[in-house]
Amino acid sequence: MKLNRSRKMDNTESKLREVYNSLARVYNFTDKISNLKITISKRLRSSNGRVKIQTNHFLGYSTAEIIMSKALLDEFGWETFEQTFRHEVAHIANKVLSNGRNHDESFKRWCRVFGGKMNPQMAGNSYRDCASTEYVKTIKKWSYSCPCGVVAKRAKRMSWKKRTYRTHACRSCGGSVVDWVERKIA
Repeated sequence: MKLNRSRKMDNTESKLREVYNSLARVYNFTDKISNLKITISKRLRSSNGRVKIQTNHFLGYSTAEIIMSKALLDEFGWETFEQTFRHEVAHIANKVLSNGRNHDESFKRWCRVFGGKMNPQMAGNSYRDCASTEYVKTIKKWSYSCPCGVVAKRAKRMSWKKRTYRTHACRSCGGSVVDWVERKIA
């Protein structure tokens, strides 16, 4: 069964590599990236995708790593996963072709051309056609239960120091968060 999962991940990575190669060929940045690593992470929860680009100005090439969230694929399916991947490839094109940074205007143009999606706040009015709220939500990993029955779910674990402050209390009964039961969900 473990072999099956590994094969499925390899298949997903090869599909993503095909998407990348087709975009890189059409928009002529295959020679700008010497090595691309694609990783599907079970741990990535703070975002749906991330790209790391390292540039060697002396040699004139860059290496890149795109990290995608497995939770995004599991919860929202291939189409959403691919659109997020295209968003990350737009970051690479923006860096190596336009010398752009982060989510600047040139990135938004590349994202539109590549068929990527971004959140509405980032897209603004000019790129509304690229905006999607479909999968903009935080994945809850921790559950905190008050003795009165109230359950609070959080994306990040609440530090013990935060839990001991009196400012954090149950909204229903006012009881201290120290008494709450912590449980990992995912």
